Amino acid sequence: MKIIQKNQFMKIVGICLFTFMGTICMTGQSYNQSLLLNKEWENRIPGKTYVTTCLFTSTEWIVKDFINNGVKTEVGLKTPYYLSDEIVDQFQQDCVGKSKSGKYIVMLTKPMIGEEYVEMLEVHEILELTENTLKTKHLRSGTVLEYDVK
Repeated sequence: MKIIQKNQFMKIVGICLFTFMGTICMTGQSYNQSLLLNKEWENRIPGKTYVTTCLFTSTEWIVKDFINNGVKTEVGLKTPYYLSDEIVDQFQQDCVGKSKSGKYIVMLTKPMIGEEYVEMLEVHEILELTENTLKTKHLRSGTVLEYDVK
């Protein structure tokens, strides 16, 4: 049996601690749904002339209106969503209204493609969420969206 010296032991402990802390940092923070609710979120893209206003209920993400060059269009688009700590590849309807914390916003959108509406899974990583700021990254396109409370 080999005896480990004190400095070797400390190196092993240091490596294990470094690996553990790196894993924690890479997994990211889980956010609570309560920070999203009861607010109108405004998305302004630098260099663009339009603004989108949306809000979250406990079960839906609602695009309220769209303003382009000062012309306001009421939208009222409602999309079911839930929060998840893991990236998913299938929308889980039974999580809507029940899964209230996570690192990802999971949505089921229905864009019109050609002549028909098609259900599409949309997953956004939450990069930042505070009382006044929401910053997400759309996982498929890599687009970063920033919202502020209106």
